[in-house]
Amino acid sequence: MQQTKITLKRLDLTLPPFEVYRRLRPEFDTSFMLESAVGSSRTVAYSFLGFGPGEVLTCNEGKVEGGIGLDHLRDDPGGYLRSFTAGFGHPCDRFPFVGGLVGYFSYEFAGRAEPSSVRYFPSEFPEFELGLYRECLVYDHSSFQVYLLSVGEPGPLEEIVGSMPDRTDHRQLTVDGLVSEQGREDFEEGVRTIKGRITNGETFQTVLSRRLSCRYRGDLLNLYRSLRTLNPSPYMFFLDFGERIILGSSPETLLTVRGREATTYPIAGTRPLGQNATDRKRYREDLLQDDKERAEHAMLVDLARNDLSRVCTGGSVSVPEYMRVEEFSHVQHIVSKVQGTLREGCSAVEALQAVFPAGTVSGAPKPRAMEIIGEVERDSRGPYAGGVGYVSFNGNLDSAITIRSAFASGGKLYFQSGAGIVADSDPTREFDETEHKLSAMKVALRHASEVMV
Repeated sequence: MQQTKITLKRLDLTLPPFEVYRRLRPEFDTSFMLESAVGSSRTVAYSFLGFGPGEVLTCNEGKVEGGIGLDHLRDDPGGYLRSFTAGFGHPCDRFPFVGGLVGYFSYEFAGRAEPSSVRYFPSEFPEFELGLYRECLVYDHSSFQVYLLSVGEPGPLEEIVGSMPDRTDHRQLTVDGLVSEQGREDFEEGVRTIKGRITNGETFQTVLSRRLSCRYRGDLLNLYRSLRTLNPSPYMFFLDFGERIILGSSPETLLTVRGREATTYPIAGTRPLGQNATDRKRYREDLLQDDKERAEHAMLVDLARNDLSRVCTGGSVSVPEYMRVEEFSHVQHIVSKVQGTLREGCSAVEALQAVFPAGTVSGAPKPRAMEIIGEVERDSRGPYAGGVGYVSFNGNLDSAITIRSAFASGGKLYFQSGAGIVADSDPTREFDETEHKLSAMKVALRHASEVMV
């Protein structure tokens, strides 16, 4: 890969990324769109669009399917991906992503690194699903330029873009009523069970989640458009794998790797933005003075430090930004930055496995919290609380925690949210927190059913 030629060609393309994706997506079985809300303080404003990957890798029940070669590693998903990406070290750094693997990792993928921590249940979603893209469109919003990026010999994408159809057909999204797969009574009983485990000293915190589902007909791109409008975030994504679609607008980084530097940004603690500057300041001060919020955040920072220490050189893990308040589209969070230098020979995939899943969606200590999640939730989480993003041919990795997202398979749409349970949690309030987190998706779904793309 280091010797493979990567070419960039500037295109005279004035249509925005969403419109280009909307027009080209029907031509392909598999595609992706990765965006970032302009103005985010942690992400550079690029949009990446890819169509028709050369290969698609999936992992079902611990066995890797798709791809060419490495047959001796197909029963070792983590080892397979580490070997598959071993040559990802191209010197091109013009963009953070220069082609490579794009897709998602389900929560259950964590069990391949911590076998005793995950209980496996039947799922509509693989443990991971990743497309290998050698061509993509890159929108550089800082320079207002659009590029066609090709790895190796240019493919057909330029010609397809040049003859892009002027699509005017609109496809309505229709949904049936939402069904809660775990009602208030069951969830609150789960909270009480976890509090008992905390009292016994088994964990300090465990994240309990619940899922909603509905049948749908039509185009889920409607839902993505509504979500990106109503809830712009640092990580916005639409992954179409044909039989399955993953879409979302996540505020939280799982892991980034740039060169040898690995970074994660734990988020815990939330307040509204308010109506004006006075409100914002008051809510921010209240957030930073909340002992419970600060204690939870400190615990998650320690967990992130421990995770990175497993793959970084001794003494390199640090917290250069601690407990600062960052504003998002509708709320403000306490955010810290934890980073370290990967040890020699450690790949981006190995680093991802070390931090996966994030402590903010599992708990601490993480292995026991995950065991309790399996015992109490008694169902597969699938993409929820996993990760979505890319491993680039230049060795970079960028991934978001799959929250504030929706997942579709077999004509059924799923949403999920969780609450961090601690010793003094009130079951009623924790259920209400999951409802609050689901409210943005419900609004987006209602809005998406009223408009068409």
